[in-house]
Amino acid sequence: MLQSILSQKIVVKAVGGAVGLGLLAFPDETSLGLAGAGAAGIVYAGYWATDWLIEFPHRWKWISPLHSALCGPLGVNENAAPGSYIKIRRNYMKREEVGKILLPPQYTGIDQTTPTHIVKAKLGLTDASVSFRMAGRKPHLVVRQTPRPPGKVMFGSYKSQVVAAKESAPLIGIGPQGKQVQVDLDAESPHILVSASTGGGKSVITRTMSCQMLHNGAQMVVLDYKRHSHRWARALDSVHYCKDIADIHDALVALGREGHRRNKIVDDWEGDDEPDVGPRMIVLLEESNSTMAKLKKHWMAVRTKEDPKASPALEALGEVLFMGRAVKMHVLLVAQSATAAALGGPEYRECFATRILARYTQNAWRMLVPEVHPIPRSTRHTGRAQVVLGGVATETQVLFMTDQEASEWAVSGVQAPPPSLSRDTHRTPPTREDARDSHADVTPGLVLIKGGKTYNLAEASREEIIPMTADALRQAKRRDPRFPEGSGGRWTAEELQEWYRDRQSS
Repeated sequence: MLQSILSQKIVVKAVGGAVGLGLLAFPDETSLGLAGAGAAGIVYAGYWATDWLIEFPHRWKWISPLHSALCGPLGVNENAAPGSYIKIRRNYMKREEVGKILLPPQYTGIDQTTPTHIVKAKLGLTDASVSFRMAGRKPHLVVRQTPRPPGKVMFGSYKSQVVAAKESAPLIGIGPQGKQVQVDLDAESPHILVSASTGGGKSVITRTMSCQMLHNGAQMVVLDYKRHSHRWARALDSVHYCKDIADIHDALVALGREGHRRNKIVDDWEGDDEPDVGPRMIVLLEESNSTMAKLKKHWMAVRTKEDPKASPALEALGEVLFMGRAVKMHVLLVAQSATAAALGGPEYRECFATRILARYTQNAWRMLVPEVHPIPRSTRHTGRAQVVLGGVATETQVLFMTDQEASEWAVSGVQAPPPSLSRDTHRTPPTREDARDSHADVTPGLVLIKGGKTYNLAEASREEIIPMTADALRQAKRRDPRFPEGSGGRWTAEELQEWYRDRQSS
């Protein structure tokens, strides 16, 4: 140490002496040289400061916490500079080679499990390898990620994979190393939960899956209180689109009744082949956070003293969730925050074996998939999501289809008959007895009169057949004995208008 200090003093004195002699003998040249050296020093200092500022967030957020957790198991002095041995690259999540960590000479490598777990957990890596290189004078470990999903997955480039996908397992997207990410609705998960913050691609994910199922002969009921999430599907014959809360309420109750009808067919079936319950039916429930609350308020506004307190629409949704697998009814539920209230109750959350998360917070991850650890780092990369099934999260670049592509693909395959809500079902919840009594006169699948001259009560109000709200019409139907009977929960404009004129004149 003393020798090093003496050497530094000698160098400083020698440089100082040389500069002094230069100024005496060659003042102009020496001044110019000193100015150049000063400028170079300023440039270097600026470069160093800029690099320090750029790297500081990375060191503060990732390198320092990793050092605090790793120094004990590796035997590194806790006062050591983290950057002196942890060489993890900035933006490492976007790289295949994350970086390396220099190991101290005394580290034996007997326990490699603990450092491996710490590195993955502290860096938020789910699909990575940690390799220990113990031989030689510079032992170190290398951290590498499995190649990431592609940056974009466009329908035009992956159409052949969509065509080859199983009817019950639509292609969701592409994962690491070109892996096709699919979920079999019959064998693995009858219902799918999609949770993402605003701009996370919730509508893109559900559009991708649902249009493939429509292409293969499914029916779909879209419950879209947001009103514009799936414009591509509005004009399709095999889709029933509900935007008003009253319509959504009636649709859910009718779906519950349809589930009971199908379930009875399954119960009574004695053949070896699968029972013919009708086409596969997709129930796409958008923005469930707001929709659930609105459904509860709607029922409180229209129910009478004779009606149950619990919303029959929410009860029907629960019944579809619990019996959906056997009767080919599948719920795609979309929520910004998939709390128990947003799903209709805590028990309903367990019906969603597959959960797709994008742009999630750590709280959202812990709430929905606490069994998956460490939590993978969320990204704002457009179309990037984590598909979680069976406790395994697969990073996925979701297949992107434009509205036009989705609409065209939906009608280019097998076409199911139009879905329909066959009866006025807003008042009472469905029961097995009700389903049994009505089995004979309800056709398989639901039948909706589209573009004809009959209307349900919500449509009659919206089309201004008579100047009354849908809720007022429902109240009148229950209380006014003169209200026309209609047919299957639908009325002609003439009979509604005649009733309204008689009501006004009396």
